[in-house]
Amino acid sequence: MIDVLLATYRPDPDMLREQVDSIRSQRDVDVNLIRREDEDGAGAAANFSALLAESKASYVAFSDQDDVWHVDKLARMMECMSDLESRYGRDTPALVFCDSVVTDTELRPLPGTFLSRQRVDVVRGLSLPRLLMQNFIAGNLMLFNAALREKAGDVPFAALMHDSWIVLVAAAFGRIGFVDAPLLDYRQHGANAIGATAADAAHCGRRAREGAAAFRSRLSANIAQAAAFVDRFGGASPECVRALANFPRIGYLGRRAAIFRHGLFKQGVLRNLALVLFA
Repeated sequence: MIDVLLATYRPDPDMLREQVDSIRSQRDVDVNLIRREDEDGAGAAANFSALLAESKASYVAFSDQDDVWHVDKLARMMECMSDLESRYGRDTPALVFCDSVVTDTELRPLPGTFLSRQRVDVVRGLSLPRLLMQNFIAGNLMLFNAALREKAGDVPFAALMHDSWIVLVAAAFGRIGFVDAPLLDYRQHGANAIGATAADAAHCGRRAREGAAAFRSRLSANIAQAAAFVDRFGGASPECVRALANFPRIGYLGRRAAIFRHGLFKQGVLRNLALVLFA
């Protein structure tokens, strides 16, 4: 059984209906759909954390309120999950993710998939140090097992998002698999919580114009998430997590030494140049 956790906040009724229909139409899997409306406006991370507390199934998938899943999404991801669990055991926290088609509100495809638009190297990007600095696996792309759900626990307030937290726990204590195919249609519109931003020259230019203060603010959020990780897992936290959490207590040279010693890099020359200059 797969618990599909659907977090909603003032959804468009037609889009929500299409999403629910696509979840209920999944082939060759048993699905238990759990929906929760964010009535207080607490945010997606808090809503998904509450949903995780309700989940009891062997496997879990996050769902946005306005996507459309391909009929074989969960079945193909379960194939990858079964392979991971056969090699490492069902007690090992495991996460599988896929790609998605990026569309407009009418489900007309836009250039590039979700992952290709970010210009990330999936294999290199799955190392824990890089995921600490730059998570590229969105929640709607994931399937994970009960062992990872139990290990991750509730999503701390300092987590960047629910998906970032789950990914970090998987990278630190378990295994991650990738289905190299777009298995859902991701609607790109003004109300997306994050959005499928294209990491093109225009985007890099906008970030550069934001300046050092904006960069340091984003870095501070990564540091706070690492600190929450250390608070949760203590001495079991990998050294790279503890190093990032310790950034506020070390000086200019110490931060740069930690970046290189632990491989705390983003993906892309410009991103890492900003990191070295402004950290």
